[in-house]
Amino acid sequence: MKKLLIAVDVDGTLIDTEFEDVIRPPVAGAIKRVRDAGHVLALCTGRNSRSAAHVVKSANGSLEGVPMILLNGAVVHGGELSGTIRHAGLDKQTQKVVVELFHKHKVKPMLFGGDDQGGWLIHEKMGANTVLQRYLDRRRDMIGQMNEVENLIAELPEAVLGIGSIDTREKVEPLELELGNVLGDKVHLVKTQAMMDKKTYLWLEVYPPDCGKGSGLRLLADSLGFEKEQIVAIGDNFNDLDMFEAAGHTVAMGNAPHSVQEVAGRVAPTVQENGAATILDEITNGQYPIWSDNDTE
Repeated sequence: MKKLLIAVDVDGTLIDTEFEDVIRPPVAGAIKRVRDAGHVLALCTGRNSRSAAHVVKSANGSLEGVPMILLNGAVVHGGELSGTIRHAGLDKQTQKVVVELFHKHKVKPMLFGGDDQGGWLIHEKMGANTVLQRYLDRRRDMIGQMNEVENLIAELPEAVLGIGSIDTREKVEPLELELGNVLGDKVHLVKTQAMMDKKTYLWLEVYPPDCGKGSGLRLLADSLGFEKEQIVAIGDNFNDLDMFEAAGHTVAMGNAPHSVQEVAGRVAPTVQENGAATILDEITNGQYPIWSDNDTE
């Protein structure tokens, strides 16, 4: 059986984040079975290491030591198989421009960094919309390492891994456009549906150039010796599209936006139906992907 690198998104794929923040037993069991079969499973997520560690802890040991592509590709860890592969950052001048544009559009910025120290978050005392406040409250309760400051511009560190926020589509899309016009290829912009209110709210995150899930997955695959045709990518959101481009086999969750499902080679059941477990068990049993005779070992 051909060994695979399986890159799996977390929120909306392994976890129904709108209601919970833990790996359910059926999904944890499928993860263990596919790893026991000799495949390499990697988390590919917008979370930082501290937040991802919370997910790993909830999985009853099935995720211990897995490689991780974090903060949408800004950080790549090889897990037990290799060390840190990438740890990119935004310099202070770029941070200043980004934060000022967030302020201009009345979007509350959050700075993410220190992933080699477990991952921290800095934000200002300016008011947050209800969805962003729910995110901050949940993160504070479950993960910690958050710092609230009066003036973010005055507290900018030498480097951060990324800057982001959650706000309404009416605010996020003009901000995204202006960030692109002002900074161009100096940054990589990631826009996704907010899990806690998909209809109205969007995440917008700013990362160093070339830091996406796709480039992170390619780096990880190269370091572990996997070819594109040996990579399966499973996701549910817009930031998973470039991960799909790096994979030979792509699976969109049944709860993914229609535009994401359209480009995937396969649509799984929804996260509420433990769709990721369905795909992982098919991989374990040799039912997916389907190989031609000259592709099998």
